[in-house]
Amino acid sequence: MRSIVIALSLVALTAGCETSKDPFLFGIGGSGGLSQAQASGNWSFVVTQSSLACASGSLANGQAITTHLDVNADGTLSTASFWQSPTSTASLTITGTITLGTGITDLFLSSSSGAEMELRGTITSTGTFTGTLTDPAAGFLPVFSACAYTATGTKTG
Repeated sequence: MRSIVIALSLVALTAGCETSKDPFLFGIGGSGGLSQAQASGNWSFVVTQSSLACASGSLANGQAITTHLDVNADGTLSTASFWQSPTSTASLTITGTITLGTGITDLFLSSSSGAEMELRGTITSTGTFTGTLTDPAAGFLPVFSACAYTATGTKTG
């Protein structure tokens, strides 16, 4: 009888931990996501070309794309959001969503010609990003030149 009580107690404790967002309980649980304020602000995304050959005109390894993300309460970007090319200071359109509960990010960076890139990955509450940048986004012409990149980012303000 005693072993049954101990086993049931362990099951109850484990079940309680698995639904907790506290990452310190046995290492189980999510990060709790991020807030609208943590996702909003100025970001710098540094790209590294994938191992596949990129067409000439692609972004060079280590180039940074700067953005200003103004995130709405539902995780969509407001029209005040923009991005800047490493080769220009013009403010260009950026749209997309950040799932605040998980940090999953899917952003579309448009050029003045209508070409588009897609930035996908995860933003953390500590102000970092890891993911990929695809130029072009599916169904669009390339902004710079066809290439896939790994991308890391940091919130700069």
